[in-house]
Amino acid sequence: MVQNEDSVSNEASAPIIPEKPARGVPSGKYRLVGWEIDTTGRRLIDEICQIAAYTPKSQFSQYIMPYADINPAFVRKHALRVVNAGKYRMLRDIKNNQFIKTKSEISALIDFLQWLEENRGDASDGIILIYHEAKKGSPGMLLEALRRYDLLDRFNNVVKGFANGFQIASAKCGKTTKSFTLRIMAKVLLNKDGNDFSSAKDRARTTYEIAVHLAQGEKQELDAKASGDSTGLEPHLIDFVCPFTNPISAEEEEIVEFKDLLKIQNTFKPVFRDLLGGNRLERKHASHLRRLLAENNINYDKLKLAYDTDAKDGLDKILKNEVANAEENDLKELLEILDCFFDPEKKPVQPKVRFYPNQNNRRPRQRKISNKEKSKKTSAPNSPNASSDNPTDTVSDATSPRSETEKQETVVA
Repeated sequence: MVQNEDSVSNEASAPIIPEKPARGVPSGKYRLVGWEIDTTGRRLIDEICQIAAYTPKSQFSQYIMPYADINPAFVRKHALRVVNAGKYRMLRDIKNNQFIKTKSEISALIDFLQWLEENRGDASDGIILIYHEAKKGSPGMLLEALRRYDLLDRFNNVVKGFANGFQIASAKCGKTTKSFTLRIMAKVLLNKDGNDFSSAKDRARTTYEIAVHLAQGEKQELDAKASGDSTGLEPHLIDFVCPFTNPISAEEEEIVEFKDLLKIQNTFKPVFRDLLGGNRLERKHASHLRRLLAENNINYDKLKLAYDTDAKDGLDKILKNEVANAEENDLKELLEILDCFFDPEKKPVQPKVRFYPNQNNRRPRQRKISNKEKSKKTSAPNSPNASSDNPTDTVSDATSPRSETEKQETVVA
């Protein structure tokens, strides 16, 4: 399954699983494991390219050969590219141009589950997987991949839930820093500057070390040995992470709600088709407007019925009464888009044409004339056929072969 152009162009407007506060899990005997994945995109149907996990005693990393091509933005993010070589498809590291040994998705997931079972240890209540993402997406993609191969029950027997390191950092470091990305947290807390986090293996280790650092408290001196001595079973570490952990049951409920949201959004494809074909900013804004309608459980049929009943006033009434989480400018723009779409006498709203400054004020560039060409023009006579410098001048009538033959014909006559 090769990714088509529409999926690539709409990547900027791809919906994201709604971010909700973690429900938390009760304290118990858990083991904390750093976990990250590399993917072909950020949609729920995208595939996993690499899955990695980290504990101080054991690490796991496995590359996966996806069926689809990697989105261009994620090629730069993960430094991975899918290469088609005749009958074969291979995964290549774009930094060193080396091909990577991969496995199929089901084989990699089975190996990952086996590694989790082996490293569970004394954690009778299960494992907590901690990751670091500003926009949540990895847990849902992993659960969907496990569901495709009927491995979800086996995963539930080992893993208790997911903890987002971004939420932990924003809650504990909100007064000291403004940005909570993995790179900033590694620089501020672990004194790691200039690290490359394109690989899921490096991100999993750093995510684990940041959680251990925050659990130990804001110490002035914290080296790698302190996080290396951690086993992931310490009571103070587990008690620190449990309030930020979302159980798997809650993740599955969010996925179900997200799929229902996508169904409502897809009913508006005819309305926002042209706007989603614009540039990146227009696609992002059109996706935001479409999401406002879906979040308030407003579908296409409901708006169509309101327009048939009361025309534009019916649309205005629904938007003002039922879309409570929208700004006034968004409501006005939604009303204009919907009214222009349902009214056959009006032209649907089109994306704005890109305007480049000085595009119409540019003058055609004139070719520079060399000094040699200038001298030729000044020295040339008035008649173009009488130029002495031209070696291909026409032959005079007196000496031309045609004139000689004409003379012979006159003599014979």
